[in-house]
Amino acid sequence: MTSAPLRIGNVEIIPLLDAAFPAPPASALFPSIAAEAWAPYREHMEGDKLPLPVGCFLVRTSGKTVLVDSGIGAKNRPGTPNGRLPDALAEAGVSPDEIDIVVATHIHVDHVGWHTTMRDGAFVPTFPRARHVFNRDEFAYCTQPDVAKATAWVTDCVLPLEGAATVELVDGEHKVTDEITLLPTPGHTPAHTSVAIMSAGEAAVIIGDVCHHPAQVSEGWSPVFDMNPVLSAESREKLLQRIETDRMTVIAGHFAHPGFGRVVRVEGKRYWLAL
Repeated sequence: MTSAPLRIGNVEIIPLLDAAFPAPPASALFPSIAAEAWAPYREHMEGDKLPLPVGCFLVRTSGKTVLVDSGIGAKNRPGTPNGRLPDALAEAGVSPDEIDIVVATHIHVDHVGWHTTMRDGAFVPTFPRARHVFNRDEFAYCTQPDVAKATAWVTDCVLPLEGAATVELVDGEHKVTDEITLLPTPGHTPAHTSVAIMSAGEAAVIIGDVCHHPAQVSEGWSPVFDMNPVLSAESREKLLQRIETDRMTVIAGHFAHPGFGRVVRVEGKRYWLAL
């Protein structure tokens, strides 16, 4: 079932749950963090494990229908679940042909998985009418021949778009529509990007993989997934400061679905508060 949408000014944001990874142990994602340090965050855990849903977001803005991240796809990868984004879209009353823009926060398996679909023995764009937006530096890094050859989801989710769909490469802070702006938040990947939504005096941000778990809102922890953990921690802190200053609603695809919440202060420390 599709969860209730969130409204930010004139913008509607519909959360779409594509899949969920088997919950990994906290020690696997954050090996340097002592088990007792997780005590304040047990409500966001399954025993000693961290739930890891894969969420995408449909954004209706400025007369456009925008998909932010496309989940894990259905590529039958060993050890990886197949997603159900097309079904989730159908439940929201949206067909793939209605998507005008697809934005990738970054090029990882669980964020570009449905960019393509297998049809007649070839991978083709799932959203044939859409403009596919990537950060230029992220795209350049991931599509280098040696990187692409070693990265299945680049080979089957990103490269097939070239010549078959509209691909737009953008730099830095970039306006996708009047109400959607891409914000550089590098570190998790070379040019990871978050997605700010600002409309009618209200603001929200889709954080991508700036945080994988609510504990990171409170702590400076970087998971093993981060390519540059020092830079990712800097980006996380900078974004959290902006979230507080601008009173932004937080939208997190890897937090418990639907992933809507706020950053609050308790005795001077930040915490995640789900809406």
